[in-house]
Amino acid sequence: MTTRNLHSALAALRTRGVEDPAVLADLLEAVLVVGQGLELDDALQRIVEVAAGVLDARYGALGVRGRNGGLSAFVHIGITPAQRARMGHLPVGRGVLGELIEQPRVQRIPELSAHPASVGFPAGHPPMTTFLGAPIIVRGDVFGSIYLTEKRGGVEFSESDEALVGVLAVAAGIAVDNARLFERARTRHRWMQVLARRGSEPLAGISLDDTVSRLCIDVAELTSAVDVMLLTGDPDHLRVRAHTGDPPAPAEPLSLPGITRQTVVPADSVPQILVRRSAEWATIVPLQRASGTFGAIVVTHRDRRSWDDEDVAGLAGVAEVASLAVAYAEQQQLARDLERGEDRHRIARDLHDHVIQRLFAVGMSIQSVLAASEPGAIGEPAAERLQQVIGDLDRTIAQIRTSIFDLQTDADRSDSATLRRRVLDIVAELAVHAPTAPGVAFAGPVDTLVPASVGPHVDAVLREGLSNALRHADADRIEVSVSADDVLVIEISDDGVGIAPDVTYRGLDNLTRRAEQCDGTFTVVTTPRGGRGPSGTTLTWTIPLTG
Repeated sequence: MTTRNLHSALAALRTRGVEDPAVLADLLEAVLVVGQGLELDDALQRIVEVAAGVLDARYGALGVRGRNGGLSAFVHIGITPAQRARMGHLPVGRGVLGELIEQPRVQRIPELSAHPASVGFPAGHPPMTTFLGAPIIVRGDVFGSIYLTEKRGGVEFSESDEALVGVLAVAAGIAVDNARLFERARTRHRWMQVLARRGSEPLAGISLDDTVSRLCIDVAELTSAVDVMLLTGDPDHLRVRAHTGDPPAPAEPLSLPGITRQTVVPADSVPQILVRRSAEWATIVPLQRASGTFGAIVVTHRDRRSWDDEDVAGLAGVAEVASLAVAYAEQQQLARDLERGEDRHRIARDLHDHVIQRLFAVGMSIQSVLAASEPGAIGEPAAERLQQVIGDLDRTIAQIRTSIFDLQTDADRSDSATLRRRVLDIVAELAVHAPTAPGVAFAGPVDTLVPASVGPHVDAVLREGLSNALRHADADRIEVSVSADDVLVIEISDDGVGIAPDVTYRGLDNLTRRAEQCDGTFTVVTTPRGGRGPSGTTLTWTIPLTG
């Protein structure tokens, strides 16, 4: 298309008898000057200056056609700063200028005000009479137009000028095309740099949060965005994972349903927590994996309604890098969980195979000594002490068995619904700031024999009984025991001050009613400190599991 335009322009030169060597030399020099450089903004200014110089025009301008019609940019020369200050807004593509865009052909007008399409000039605009305009065609599309007015000497633009401006317009189209190609190549290179740099970060050990935060900053710089935010989660329950600028205010999970491809929407159609600083448009780029969409990148702009192909491809590449970074982080976390699980199982196995067996052997040895000794050979205080040691060993073994179970289960998994897990979680929750750490022991298949309907009662018993012991008992030792066979027995004991006779059992009465609802019993045995025998309190909640 450009070659055909060039042939047509050269043919017009011959037809109009433009054969003066000096004119042709000036024209060639002008074409070469127009083709210099690769910066688009510089090229536009250079085209205007060369065209006005070759055709001896007082005023020159170049208007760039907007995506939705009219002019999106307007470069001019000849108008002084003082004149520009009095003019108000620059032309937007109406009147003669608009006609040149809609009917892309060279137009030579001797009297602008007499032209049917003329709409006049704004206040403060310098007077202009003669006019010469030519469209700039780039790859078959109208990029914009060259406008020249007021040929010096008070004469009209000639047919030769018309031919010359046609050649310059073709040269301008080539220069603009080259500048565009260069700009696209540079944009593509910048996107590739971002993708290469951020795509390698997960393998280099950089955290996921750092990678996605830097991605947001990179995208904001490349696209001049108001904000860039990365959201992850189900499309109906998304949360902001990374962002530029200040973090958005905390809110409920966000919803962006039905987003399966890159799209630009008005800012008021997305959750308003994502729209800040007068942004009017939002570009949504989905994050996808084999199972479907699991997040999105949201880019907000004040005036970005569409994207060039290079930016579309760059945003898609950023979404892929972010998706891969999230997937890689999840796989790494899974590998760490598996490794931690293997370590926990190894520790549990060692506790069971070595520590428990040795403690059990120590207890058996003490029992054997007591059984084999002659009556009276071991004094009564020593014998009582040895019996107490045997009891302590039994409790220690029970505690270790509980620790083994805790090591062999993972609090992050779905087994939180098991009775053991619930008991351990409640004890840990209530004792997190307590000076005394309660011991926990299990006996029997509590997870298989106890029905789910009993769970709320177990929770209430543990919370009420253990809270009382932690707050009021002033105990050095608190023990929680849960056993299951034909009956479920929950026992909470301490060696504290006991319960005074005049205390009203308001909370404990509730546990009695819960036991009665399950055809069970609840008992309280307490010995105040200072009385005969060891002090402390034992709460026992028992319900049948059979029949």
